[in-house]
Amino acid sequence: MGNKGFGQVENYTTAFLWMFYLVLVVGLVIVWGVWGYVLALAICAGLHVGIAKLAVIRARREAAWEARVAAAIARGRQ
Repeated sequence: MGNKGFGQVENYTTAFLWMFYLVLVVGLVIVWGVWGYVLALAICAGLHVGIAKLAVIRARREAAWEARVAAAIARGRQ
């Protein structure tokens, strides 16, 4: 072995910062995806319940209307 001194080590700061950025972005995308998916499911579930309630309300109104029309027709035939 020669009498060589130690040289400078390679500077990995830039590589570290790029990998940190990549891990940060991937982590944020995963968090955004999970919370976004949960929020989307909650909105869809709320809309589903709301549409179902609206359908029931419309069915009741339509049934009441049909009953009034049938009663009016029955009175008219008497």
